Amino acid sequence: MSASAPDPLLMPTNIEPPSFGGYAGEPGRIRGVGFWPRVGARVIDLVVHCLIALIAGFLFGIVVVVAARMAGQPPAMLFARRGQPGLALYFFALLGSVAYETICEGWHGSTPGKLVLSMVVVQEDGTPCRPGPALIRSFAYFFDALFFGLIAYLAMNKTPQEQRHGDAWAHTIVAKRRDVPTQSLRGIDRFVVAFLFAAMADAALIMIGLLLRL
Repeated sequence: MSASAPDPLLMPTNIEPPSFGGYAGEPGRIRGVGFWPRVGARVIDLVVHCLIALIAGFLFGIVVVVAARMAGQPPAMLFARRGQPGLALYFFALLGSVAYETICEGWHGSTPGKLVLSMVVVQEDGTPCRPGPALIRSFAYFFDALFFGLIAYLAMNKTPQEQRHGDAWAHTIVAKRRDVPTQSLRGIDRFVVAFLFAAMADAALIMIGLLLRL
């Protein structure tokens, strides 16, 4: 006796094909990186920022010497006019750090510190971090860093994806690269270009602050 064919009227019609689109719309699928590894990445980036500041100061000194000699003045007179570092220098140095973070994360997803520790910033749906959200989280860092990072630490402990306030406002997650969809990771060539632009923007803002001291 042969088996009869299934009646198509009795077959379920609400079956949808499986989605292979990554993590979109699935909150909690991407695990966030904890507080202390992110502190380590921040320390590395601070060292890089200080190196950029030293290079910027050196280049600025060369420019001042050349400008003074072209004007027929001894360079020592211009350097003598500089006082103690003022608010303008600190302000532009902070802006430089924001530009550094925003360009690296917005165009690649990782700063040097995050890349060394195999971290990447992505949107909550797993797509690559965009420049707008990168700018939001970079400025929000100054709030999260209050009380030696206690604000960020408390916020991260309340979310399963370890999001500080800046991440929540920008809808971003700092994750391990291995936990992120492959299509959301950007190559090393893009990182090199992003870092070069970030370093130039950082140095330019620092030199503006130095110029205002003259």
